[in-house]
Amino acid sequence: MPGREAREVQALHDAARVLWLATDLREALDATLSVLQLELGMENGTLSLFDPVTGEVFIEAAPEMRDRERILGRLRPGEGIVGRIFATGMPMAVPDIGSEPLFLNRTGTWRDLDAEPRAFLGVPVRHGRTTLGVLTVDRRHGAGPISFERDLRFLEILAGMVGARVRLQELENPRRRAVLEEEAGAPEARLPGIVGVGRGMREVLERVERVARSRATVLVRGESGTGKELVARALHEASPRTGRPFVALNCAALPEALLESELFGHEKGAFTGAAAGTKGRFELADGGTLFLDEVGELSLSAQAKLLRAIQERQFERVGGRRAVTVDVRIVAATNRDLDAAVRAGEFRLDLFHRLSVVTVLLPPLRERREDVPALAEHLLRELSEENGREVRLGADALDALLAHDWPGNVRQLRNVLEAAVVSTEASLLRAAHLGLGRAAAQAAAAEPCARDREQSAGGAGAVQPPAEDGVAEAGVGEDGGREEREVRDALARAGYVKAKAARLLGMTVRQLDWRVRKYGIAVERF
Repeated sequence: MPGREAREVQALHDAARVLWLATDLREALDATLSVLQLELGMENGTLSLFDPVTGEVFIEAAPEMRDRERILGRLRPGEGIVGRIFATGMPMAVPDIGSEPLFLNRTGTWRDLDAEPRAFLGVPVRHGRTTLGVLTVDRRHGAGPISFERDLRFLEILAGMVGARVRLQELENPRRRAVLEEEAGAPEARLPGIVGVGRGMREVLERVERVARSRATVLVRGESGTGKELVARALHEASPRTGRPFVALNCAALPEALLESELFGHEKGAFTGAAAGTKGRFELADGGTLFLDEVGELSLSAQAKLLRAIQERQFERVGGRRAVTVDVRIVAATNRDLDAAVRAGEFRLDLFHRLSVVTVLLPPLRERREDVPALAEHLLRELSEENGREVRLGADALDALLAHDWPGNVRQLRNVLEAAVVSTEASLLRAAHLGLGRAAAQAAAAEPCARDREQSAGGAGAVQPPAEDGVAEAGVGEDGGREEREVRDALARAGYVKAKAARLLGMTVRQLDWRVRKYGIAVERF
């Protein structure tokens, strides 16, 4: 049998291979910890990492633990032995963990410690000056003499290799996105499918990138059609769980009688028609992400069952008694005002707090008009590929898109463009192809006409407005109240720049001035 030094060298060699060749981080870490057991008799190895969003140290890898045990291993920095090692950045050796007050055994993995004493060793996992987590193992007293100094020195070397692999995993996705963005020049390259060139969406993108690397539950809020499921998928793809299941459930699409079975599954014979046992969405998403869309539509009884599953990370199938343990990240979404729902007693406060560890708020499209051109181009590229043609957006069509309020947000924008693409053979979409209504059509039609008039005048001056008595016919609405609202809205969207507001309304500046005076709108102060 080879000596201790030879076994240590072999263990480092094997660990290095799996750390750099395995593409999945947890698989790499599990294999590394298994090497310690096989080569050096270091048992019950765990690798815990720090989650900066929740502020907890959680067990990422533990090949000898069952999932339901591993999931319970969450500690605050300074709490227990692992928390103490993380907080101090110092290794720790405990000769007998059964008699150590700091040893919490929160996972319940260590049993019969009186009959079989064990020593416990842990070292911080670092990259540079940053502590990323903690590596721990234990040794049975009955296996022979223990050299704490030598074991800790070996584990510190290994922890340095692990730290480099963990940091590489954290940098891999953002670095790859940055390269793609630089090469393609595309605004959606940072998180595929999400387009945002304005400040509001760039802040959302940055938040999604930061949160994706954590295990925290995320609540995505926004109006219908703002792209909440797209953000949920981006969170999953940019996380360490990418490559594992992403499972979605629309909570509003199912009657309450079926919802529990959809979430948790059912056993054979649980109800009429249950001819076989079936896994629910929680089990299907094990190791990955479960996206609960329209979570605000759940009944109070369904909320209670969901809360228990999130808190305990366990549940029973309908008609079953066996506890099922899963490792699932929850991303929920709603277009409801959950704060108001909580105050009205329609949504549980404790569930709200569980779901909103991190909140991502998506702005409506009317508040991010600077994104409309990039969004339209992105959607047109997708639609062109789907329909096997090359379709571009005309200037007047873009003006019409910019002038529209988009109550249905990005989903409505896609539907409008898709309808235009499939209903015309033209390769250049014009405003008339979009069917957005009179205000948008006027805004779109006004721009080329104004340009033509400016060119015929040599570009030397402003276009002469029509006669004042023609102003009434040029209005954007026959109803005075509606017209005033549209004028005020256009001014607000244009930052009270009259020339821009007039363009949105399809008027000349003189026509707009007449309405401003007519409705007593105070523009001078802006």
